[in-house]
Amino acid sequence: MSVSHRRATHLIAHADAGAAEPEPAAEPAPESEDAVASADAEEGEAEAAVAVAVAEEEEEPAPKRKPKFGEIIAILNKQFIEEAEKVKVLPDLRPGDIIELRMQRPNKRRLSLFKGIIIAKHKSGVHTTIRVRRIIAGVGVEITFPIYSPRIKEIKVIRRKKVRRAKLYYLKHKLPRFSTFK
Repeated sequence: MSVSHRRATHLIAHADAGAAEPEPAAEPAPESEDAVASADAEEGEAEAAVAVAVAEEEEEPAPKRKPKFGEIIAILNKQFIEEAEKVKVLPDLRPGDIIELRMQRPNKRRLSLFKGIIIAKHKSGVHTTIRVRRIIAGVGVEITFPIYSPRIKEIKVIRRKKVRRAKLYYLKHKLPRFSTFK
């Protein structure tokens, strides 16, 4: 027996196995109309039974797959952000906004005030941060704040500047008057 012959018989066996029902041997033709009607009724009932069986197979729910780690973290991030927005209202923060930020320092009761321009915003769910720049005593100071931190009590947008960049790092090399605010 050659290999090609074996494969051909193998394929034929699979084709026969996939058939729903083997065809019966030649049956005598029905002689009357009643016999034809009853044969049609039997075929209709058989087709209906097959359709019901197929419908039952489709209705069975597929087994639930185990969620991936990234999906779990995304759900937790979304829940945390929703809860944080219930506690404090965050304005729409964009690069170029001049903001006033009140935050509580560790082991202090009073709130510290920091006013500056947002030069960058990094979006990463719960860990979203903004980088704020200001000139203090002639020295440029940049501080990165996590906006969902419980230590940040209030963020207020004072003025919006129209900018065409997502990151305003070029302000580091400009004159100090671009990063100074009254």
